[in-house]
This record gives sequence, structure tokens and C-alpha cells, in this order.
Amino acid sequence: MYGFWFKKTIFYGWDHILGLFLANVIYLALMGSCLLWIYLHTKEVIGLPAELLLTVASILVCSFYTMVIAHYASKINDGAAKGRALEGAVNTVRSHIPHILLHAFITTVIVVNIIYAIPFYMESQGFAGPMMAFVGLFLSIFLIANFKYYLPLCLMRPEEGVVDIVKYSFAYALDNKGVTFVLLLRSAADLLISVPFAGIIPGFAGILVSDTCATDLLNRRYLLAEEKDTDKSAVTWDATLDTLGGERARVEKRRFLSLLFPGR
Repeated sequence: MYGFWFKKTIFYGWDHILGLFLANVIYLALMGSCLLWIYLHTKEVIGLPAELLLTVASILVCSFYTMVIAHYASKINDGAAKGRALEGAVNTVRSHIPHILLHAFITTVIVVNIIYAIPFYMESQGFAGPMMAFVGLFLSIFLIANFKYYLPLCLMRPEEGVVDIVKYSFAYALDNKGVTFVLLLRSAADLLISVPFAGIIPGFAGILVSDTCATDLLNRRYLLAEEKDTDKSAVTWDATLDTLGGERARVEKRRFLSLLFPGR
């Protein structure tokens, strides 16, 4: 499963490298604009409440665009042709506004926790301060790990409501701790690789493609278990990959040499 996941992410990402490049450039420009907006306005309106309010507003704007990237990553995972992966993105955003708002809320909790709460508690005297900082750090990691599946599941299970998607996201994370841990490591590695490239490749969009591919494989395994009326553990990864049909063979037969030399 891991080999197929890594290989598919690399090859499909390479096939859409220009689109991922543009998606990351827009995302970085949007984030930069929001940070500049916060900086300029907090200099005019001194005070933590104003800074927090502008931070929340910026996260909300970024969350709407994040859903666009999630749609793009979902289409890439489904094997969309180059230049066609963004089709239907506007309708996806319109139909998932409640999911976007929850994503913005969770992101706000994580960001405020890391930027404001943890440093504040670390500077506190005594045992209680560092202990609260540790709890805050654990909460942030817990939320990040459990919501790795949230956006992909929104698009893979469009008939489900916000609460059900949250339940699925937590269930996938807690029931597949090994996959979740590797997913976090993969995201961390992608972030490190992105640093020399100024966050452009693989960047945030590349990470979402990886998250979507992993979620898709897990989702197929659960659906296959429901279809056979059995436990998820009774469904092998080989049987799960078989549900991909010809896509499995196409991915497995591709060679890394073809990244530089098409047709090889």
C-alpha cells in the first residue's frame, strides 16, 4: 500500500507539476497578503484582540482557497487530464461551505494555540505553565493528525454532513495509526523538501495530493469491508488495490526514469 501510495503521488504530481506550481504560488501570495494585512493593521490598531480578529479573517479566506486546492488534488487523484482538474471547483466550494467553515475554525484553534497560547504558557512560572504548553502542543498535533483526512473525505463522501465527516476523519486516523503516522512524516518531509524551492514544489498542494491519495485507499478499504459485510482488518491491501482496476497496473508499470525521459 505504501509503495503504491508514494509512487502514485510522485507520478501524478509530476504529471500536473505546472498546475501544482501555480496553485502553490497563488496560495503563498494569498498567505503573504493576509500576513501583510495583519501586520499593517495591527500597527494602526494596537492590541491582541485586533490581531486575533484579523488572523481569524485571514484563515477564513485561506480556507476557501484550500477547498479549491482539495478539489484540484481530488481530480488529480482520480486521474484527470492536464488542464481539466479545476473543472467544477466553484460548485465544490459552494456545496461545501459548512465544511469550509469548520476547517477554518479548526485551523484557527491550531494557529492560535501554536502562536499565542503555547508561548504564553511557556513563559509562565512554575509547573502549571509548561504543563499547559505541553497539553496545547499535544492538542495541536492531535487535531492536525485527525484532520489530515477531513478535506479529502468531504469530496469522497459528498452525501455526508459535517458531523459525519468529522466522525469518519477521527475514525480513519485512530483506526489506522500506522498510516496516519506515515502520513504525518510524509507531510513533514514534503515541507522540508519545499524549503529550498520557496514552498512552491511540492508545497501545500503537493501535500494535499498525498493526503488525498492515502485517504482514497483507506476509503476504498472501508467501502469494500462494508460491501462484504466484514471487518476492515479482513480486507487485504491487495484486494483494496484491485478496486482501482487498470489504474493499479498503469501506476505500477511506470518507471522513475520516465520522470526525466518520457516513454522510457
